[in-house]
Amino acid sequence: MPSADWMEVVATPAPAPAKGAKTAGKKQATKLRARDVESPQKTLRTYLAVFANSPATAQLSRKQPLQVLLQGRGDAAFQGTLPLTQIDLPQLAASNVAGLISAACRKAGREELATLLGASIQVKPASAFGPFYLDRTVMSGSAVVLEGWIANLSERAIHLVSGDLRSCVFRSSIAIKPRRDVHEHLRKADALTAASNEHGFFAVAPVADEESAREIYFLEISGNGATATFYGPVQTNFERNETEALNMVRNNAGDIQALPKEDIDRFYRPVLSVPKAAAQARKFHFGPALPSDGRRLASIIIPFYGDAFFLNCVHHLQRVLDDSFELVIVVDDPRIWPEIYTGLTSRSTSITIPTTLLQNVENYGYGRANNLGFMAASGDVLFLMNSDIMVMDAAPLKRAAETIRERASNGEPEVVVGFSLLYEDDTIQHMGMSFPKSSLVGNLHLADHPMKGLPFSLYDGDLVRQVPAVTAALLGISSPLFGKLGGFDTVYERGDFEDADLCLRAAAMGADIELHVSAGLYHLERQSIPNMGSQDLRGMVTYMNCVEFNERWANRLAETAGSGRQRRVHRIVPAQQKARRGAALGSKVKAKG
Repeated sequence: MPSADWMEVVATPAPAPAKGAKTAGKKQATKLRARDVESPQKTLRTYLAVFANSPATAQLSRKQPLQVLLQGRGDAAFQGTLPLTQIDLPQLAASNVAGLISAACRKAGREELATLLGASIQVKPASAFGPFYLDRTVMSGSAVVLEGWIANLSERAIHLVSGDLRSCVFRSSIAIKPRRDVHEHLRKADALTAASNEHGFFAVAPVADEESAREIYFLEISGNGATATFYGPVQTNFERNETEALNMVRNNAGDIQALPKEDIDRFYRPVLSVPKAAAQARKFHFGPALPSDGRRLASIIIPFYGDAFFLNCVHHLQRVLDDSFELVIVVDDPRIWPEIYTGLTSRSTSITIPTTLLQNVENYGYGRANNLGFMAASGDVLFLMNSDIMVMDAAPLKRAAETIRERASNGEPEVVVGFSLLYEDDTIQHMGMSFPKSSLVGNLHLADHPMKGLPFSLYDGDLVRQVPAVTAALLGISSPLFGKLGGFDTVYERGDFEDADLCLRAAAMGADIELHVSAGLYHLERQSIPNMGSQDLRGMVTYMNCVEFNERWANRLAETAGSGRQRRVHRIVPAQQKARRGAALGSKVKAKG
């Protein structure tokens, strides 16, 4: 039977995660804690806590992050990361930190936040807020989408705050809508104080988890800015429905491709994003123990989501790998955990490769699942591998590991290695990436796979060449380089563009990006994609990630557009080229037989 222990890591690993931090049987400390907040009922009577650098609340100030702000009665304030138990509010009463922070926020263009920081805090029940109604509240991703009305909203400075105080949707991010029916109702009830009929609202409120989505507060700033009053808590009574939430966003904010990036981040990103709370995984061990003789290993990290069928690919890996590898399997989908666990346990006696199985507490997304796998890996070389990769011949992996290690031992630049991948009918799925502009994404640069769908036999290039980027469906990289890069950037959602971003970040640090061409590596992408959600959803996620990628790498993409920048690494004379290419392409027949 496998042994098990727990590990806990942050949503995104530190820039250089320490391998030694992975101690069996102990929880790992996180780098960021934003959970030392008392309940709202107690908190608001003493201080206001704003976690503006939390991934769930990045909209508060993405470019000017505040870590923690405590506002007491009067002018007491503190900015820092000390646990709340260490804060002595009376000693801070005479400080002017609040004024400094408020001025910095105002200079950064965060007028609403600056006003809030200078206000005196009050808490009142929801019944004192005045007439309002929540028509629809739907949760999706890491957000609650709300539609409703508030009496005389057009003349009131109203903000929305999540029940755990970790997220604030300021007035400028709330869509105000005409509601003639409400206007007439208020007129008849003699409750109308505004001439405008704009009483309706629409908002997307980021939340850390379902628990924090159950309540909201209406936050109203007085006309002179002296008082900030929290009304609530108000029960949201949400339903979880991804399709409905996206329809609400599209109907109120517009189509995603018609919006500027600021509005995409404001309205679509929270709904499409997986919650970024601290990640937890339970760890199980199968097969032989890790070698104790100092022998170097290559760690293969395989995330699972949507379909346990591809565990068959893992079983096949056990047949083709030798003792220079270990497997790290990350189950990022609680729905398929029983099938994965049973599938490995029932064949535990035939597992010949050291195998670690991670049971993620919830779905963390592709990037974070790989980052978790890295934290559990022991090898000096990493192979990031999709669950739908079928390895008929492990020789390309061994050669890539040797190349990566030779670079390190010779003091040469690091290298990220990608591989030629085939569909099951021997047509090309991947042969390196390029970044042409495409009308499919509003003339932005798209991560393209040249030769995709063509017969592998048509390839007539070098067996090793440099390319702009490679897919993380199967990617080799040194463990130290992956750590320096901080792993995948989790700003990219659900497995799209984070591999291209990783390659460009590695290249910016001086690494080469190489494609190794050989037969025997299959990507069953056509079988797995239907399990990744509707085409409409995948299109929105792709476009959102594409906008992020283009903004980040605008200059680099302009340099490489069109050319592909694919150059040879090993020049081979025609006779040698023909012989080596024939052997590589022909070996697929032997592998299939």
